[in-house]
Amino acid sequence: MSSRVMMITLGIVLSAGTVFAQAPAPAPVPVPDATSEKTGTDATLEKTGTSESLTEGGDQRPWAAGVSIENQRAALELFREGNQNHNDGIFVKAVELYRAALKHWDHPAINYNLALSLTNLDQPIEVEASLQKAIRFGPAPLEKGKFEHAKQSLLLIEKQLATIEVSCQKEGARVSVDNKEIFVVEPGKPNVYKARVRIGKHTFVAEKPGYATGLDAPFIGPGETFRIELKLYTAEELTRYKRRWDSRWVPFAVMGGGVVAGLVGGAFTLSAQSSYDELDAEVERCNDETGMNGGCEATSNLTALRDSGDSKRTFGYVMYGVAGAAVVTGAVLLYLNRSTAYQISSDEYRREQLERDRRKVTVTPIVAPTMAGAMLQSSF
Repeated sequence: MSSRVMMITLGIVLSAGTVFAQAPAPAPVPVPDATSEKTGTDATLEKTGTSESLTEGGDQRPWAAGVSIENQRAALELFREGNQNHNDGIFVKAVELYRAALKHWDHPAINYNLALSLTNLDQPIEVEASLQKAIRFGPAPLEKGKFEHAKQSLLLIEKQLATIEVSCQKEGARVSVDNKEIFVVEPGKPNVYKARVRIGKHTFVAEKPGYATGLDAPFIGPGETFRIELKLYTAEELTRYKRRWDSRWVPFAVMGGGVVAGLVGGAFTLSAQSSYDELDAEVERCNDETGMNGGCEATSNLTALRDSGDSKRTFGYVMYGVAGAAVVTGAVLLYLNRSTAYQISSDEYRREQLERDRRKVTVTPIVAPTMAGAMLQSSF
């Protein structure tokens, strides 16, 4: 009997507190008119105003089940203080007070007012979570108008958000989203992160010593669910080699031409020396015939031998020059066309693997009572 009297008395106290304890808001949340610049969720939430009571729903209140009278009182006090700060435009303090109240009593009206303050702080992800909690028991704990506006606001805010699902299975890897570490891969755990994010471009990174950083930065659209498994590869797996020209034989051909030119130059040098030797022999023979002091006249034959030797020697020197230039040019080309290493991205590596698997030939043996053979299967 005393317990029933206490509950009735408490109900009267809470109702009275709801009616009389609310001081007039000196700076209430403005109601946007037709010319207001605010649209979408902000306008929808602000024009409904805050909830001012936690007693909606009558005696049958499932959202109050298991909540002690002391916690209800503490929540109500913080709730009213949060409302005052919200109406004064001190939204950060209001959010702090509403969250403190929710620790005592997870009441839909507190979540609703929390969503109002968070809307003014431009935190759509937190607004969505608070609104979902605000409507989970239907319109009873709020008011019909606030409940309907909360549902409308949820529909609008869904157009500002998307869902991500990030996973990684490389043990020891550190996974981050938008430069914020979300988990470290551990054996025996799901190693999956699900969250709501604003629409736009987001970065997903996986890092581990000894592995190339796994990075992806897609644009995620409204209402989209983006799933990604970050994979890590060693530097060796991602390393490729390339040359400046595909024709690797060109530098060797140029150097080979230089060697040939050098051999030709050597042949002309030997031939020139042969002409000079023949000239010396003719001069010596001529001197022997005319005597020691007789001298020898420069006949056309001697002149021809000398000119032939000079021409051959000059051409030999030219060929030596060509040979040297060709060898140097070939060496330079060989250096420029040397093999250089570069790294491909993880996406390119995955595409390579898919292409390789697609071109793979599968051989299936076939054995039957009347035949034996094999079936080749491939795709191009």
